[in-house]
Amino acid sequence: MSQNTNATTDTMTDELRTLAREVLGDHASSQQRAPQVERDLDPGLWRTLTELGLTRLTGSEERGGSGAGWAEAATLLWEAAAHGVPVPLLEHDLLAGWLRDTAGLPASDGALATSVLVAEGDGPPAVPWLGTATTVVVLDTRGAEPTAYEVAVTDLDVTADRTIAGEPTGWATLPPAAEVAGAVPVGPAVVREWKHRGALGRAVQLAGAMDKVSSLCVKHAAERVQFGRPLGRFQAVQQLVTEVACEAALCRAVVERAVEAVAADGFDDPHARFLVAAAKAATGHSVTRVVRHAHQVHGAIGTALEHPLQQFTRSLLAWRRDHGSTSTWEDRLETTALDDTGGDLWDTLAR
Repeated sequence: MSQNTNATTDTMTDELRTLAREVLGDHASSQQRAPQVERDLDPGLWRTLTELGLTRLTGSEERGGSGAGWAEAATLLWEAAAHGVPVPLLEHDLLAGWLRDTAGLPASDGALATSVLVAEGDGPPAVPWLGTATTVVVLDTRGAEPTAYEVAVTDLDVTADRTIAGEPTGWATLPPAAEVAGAVPVGPAVVREWKHRGALGRAVQLAGAMDKVSSLCVKHAAERVQFGRPLGRFQAVQQLVTEVACEAALCRAVVERAVEAVAADGFDDPHARFLVAAAKAATGHSVTRVVRHAHQVHGAIGTALEHPLQQFTRSLLAWRRDHGSTSTWEDRLETTALDDTGGDLWDTLAR
């Protein structure tokens, strides 16, 4: 990538970050004035994001998208997570939209879509945002070859639920691909990329939310007075705040490096996949310590519905389980490092 291309990309992401903070910041402020456990998508916000071309940010212009890449997508995901705004950008754009375009399924009519991978032997899968989405773009691996198809939610047998974060989800009985008109066979590389896309998207969101939690801890320790002095003056509290900040900084660094690699080389590159595995494993590990320490710093007030901390920590606990557990991505990290990259572990780590 040339220096001029890098400069252009940086300018685009800076402009997008400014726009996202303006739009999402206004919504976050209104949310905080009327906090609730259930965190549904605001139709007005989604309409605004759609009009700005942000709900299909990475789709090709020929298919109704904005033609952006992972650098821009990660910026938008990060800002949404850091503002605590529930919005299915990963599910609608980076998974459902990408799978639809990759498989050559009919272009979207603009309705909200989500995506799910179905594997042999699993029961009805949990589908994110199922209570809100109009369609589900399915990656079905139950047959002889992976197949993609899109189905209307109204045609499914759905059991609605919510995540720990309060976002809509649910279980759906999905038909075999052979029974769906217009189902399209796809290769195993599509399955691999779908998994890595989901993992990287969630890692970005996890890092963005942990960054916000760190800021909340610093602010609370500086402003809250206990026994006649700010909490931040107590050594034990200083230690907790520092550890949260260190975990957040670690996650930011590894996630940014993974995004850079994917933006430059794509998911076919084994080194990029190694970094994606590292990002998902690292963020998953950090969640436990960040959540525990942040609530120790805030005490009981951090669990109150009126306080923003619980909103972010609930999201962290929900997201870390999505698109593969921490141990799953640790195993993939090892496999990618030793096998997919040719077995040159030092070269993999150095890069």
